[in-house]
Amino acid sequence: MLVLFETAAGYAIFKVLDEQKLQQVDSLWKEFETPEKANKVVKLKHFEKFQDTTEALAGTLCYPLCRRS
Repeated sequence: MLVLFETAAGYAIFKVLDEQKLQQVDSLWKEFETPEKANKVVKLKHFEKFQDTTEALAGTLCYPLCRRS
């Protein structure tokens, strides 16, 4: 399973290493308390950096507008 995560700097794609941990939703946050713990659950596969602020804002501004159509 892959997970897409957006940050202010760009998009990250992670591969889930332990899908069993995802089923424990009430305590899932505990698996990400430290980078070491997070590395046991997901692995960074790719990071796509935004070129500039305009590109970073384009996705957030488009979403509400695109939903209307």
